[in-house]
Amino acid sequence: MRPREPLSLNALLLVPALALAALACVAVSARRLELAGAAALTLLLLPVVFRLWTRTWYRGLVLRGLGVFLIGMNAPLLIAGALAYSRFGCGESGCPPFFYLGALVSPVVGTLCSVAYWLIGRPPV
Repeated sequence: MRPREPLSLNALLLVPALALAALACVAVSARRLELAGAAALTLLLLPVVFRLWTRTWYRGLVLRGLGVFLIGMNAPLLIAGALAYSRFGCGESGCPPFFYLGALVSPVVGTLCSVAYWLIGRPPV
């Protein structure tokens, strides 16, 4: 029988991170902004505390994580704008729910992108 390999700490942290992201998205769709904010903040703090305890930080990791946050945050806004623009009858003020939903979900998606980068990110060569 082959000896078992130890569990990866990244894999162990990815499960609660995905669960928190799902909770935040469900809370946003249910218009529970307090719960969504708490889940998003916990999702952001989880890998930061984890990395502080288990790994060394290298120069530029935080700045790159913030850059990935900004890039990931704009994706839902662009998708919501494209969906609103493609719907027939959505003029200048016809489809604000698409824009509101994109604006509410964008911090959660940005946080998830930043968390994923901090979990997977490797030092530059």
